[in-house]
Amino acid sequence: MSDQVKAKVNKFNAIFGPGLMFAATSVGVSHIVQSSRAGAEFGLGLVLLIILVNLIKYPTFHFGTKYALATGTTLLQGYRNIGNWAVILYGLINLLFMPIIFAALAMGTSGVILVITGIDMPIAILSPIVMLACFVLLKIGRYNLLEKIIKVLVVIFTVLTFTAAIITMFTSDIFYSLSIFPSNLTPTSIFFIIALIGWMPTGLEVSVWQSVWTLRKTGIKPSDIGIKQFHMDFNIGYIVSTLLAVSFMVLGTALMYNIGEEFPASAPEFIAQVIRLYRNSIGEWSVPLIGVCTFAVFFSTTIAVFDGYPRILVATAERFKNDETPWQIKYPAKSNFYTIIILSGMIGAYMLIVLWNTSFKTFIDFSTTVAFLYGPVIAFLNHKAINNKNVPLAHRPNFLINALSILGISILTLVAVYYGYLKLFT
Repeated sequence: MSDQVKAKVNKFNAIFGPGLMFAATSVGVSHIVQSSRAGAEFGLGLVLLIILVNLIKYPTFHFGTKYALATGTTLLQGYRNIGNWAVILYGLINLLFMPIIFAALAMGTSGVILVITGIDMPIAILSPIVMLACFVLLKIGRYNLLEKIIKVLVVIFTVLTFTAAIITMFTSDIFYSLSIFPSNLTPTSIFFIIALIGWMPTGLEVSVWQSVWTLRKTGIKPSDIGIKQFHMDFNIGYIVSTLLAVSFMVLGTALMYNIGEEFPASAPEFIAQVIRLYRNSIGEWSVPLIGVCTFAVFFSTTIAVFDGYPRILVATAERFKNDETPWQIKYPAKSNFYTIIILSGMIGAYMLIVLWNTSFKTFIDFSTTVAFLYGPVIAFLNHKAINNKNVPLAHRPNFLINALSILGISILTLVAVYYGYLKLFT
């Protein structure tokens, strides 16, 4: 490799990362599970909704990158500037939701392992083994080679998914199911739609993680050109995540819509059905590769989440006491507090797995619905933080982004209220 090529690669690596990490973290339950189900149950009737949801949530996630680049601090400092109540509220949301997401990802990863290995083991036994493996890897910290391999497999998975979706669109008649919105919805259907948008593209709490990832990548205050490149990085990751959601909906539509077939309830059978979507679209040869790549997607997301929640909770506790120093972020170390948090999350997750292991679909709906219900709170806090007087006026959002943010908060809040009404009176 020439020096000129090396310089270009190093420049790319110096900028790109947080947005792609966002995309990698997003792909998992919300895309592989929920988007495929949406296509199988509603055809392309929800594709416009998926695009709309990603649009109205964009400002909330975008503010994570924007706040970090504008102030040199994370969104947690933005919450502290609002008031310690905001820091406490964000911490409680993460603390309560952590076992739920741990359980969902452990069950999904276990399902993939059972499918690609063919072993016969209850999810309630394999899931804690997966969680323990994540814990050990995070504690010893020596998984750099594994991480590099997983990144390659995730890229392959993304390419195969786009390929399968494109082939499907040209070889099947799926556009007959395209509509503005499905008609004749039942309360059950509405509950699923709410669950679908809960993690679309991922939980809104990840916007704070995005601010941390951005600052870790910058190191120092970037130039105006550097700021634009970081925003481009995030936008690329966000667009890729949105297109993947649509791709899974296309696969679910073409291969399962209106044929009387549904996704099974258990995690292994559900994952096996997803892999069959690829087989039916691009051929039998893809089954082993897509199986390994699906494992890489789930496992990489699981590792990131198992590390992310404890670290962000450690940082949240620190923000309650002290301010951050701009451009001198220190990623929270793996202290005893970190260990206590992750072990507590694993214990809580195991209890949920024992309770829900035979109904993977139902548990995922429960998890994503919870994420939806606290979403308006995170969106409101991010809007307040980025428009706070501590943010330089030149770096605050323009009228269009602010209007879209307010629209998103309003829509998410109204739907949450409607969900509560349905639960109480239907």
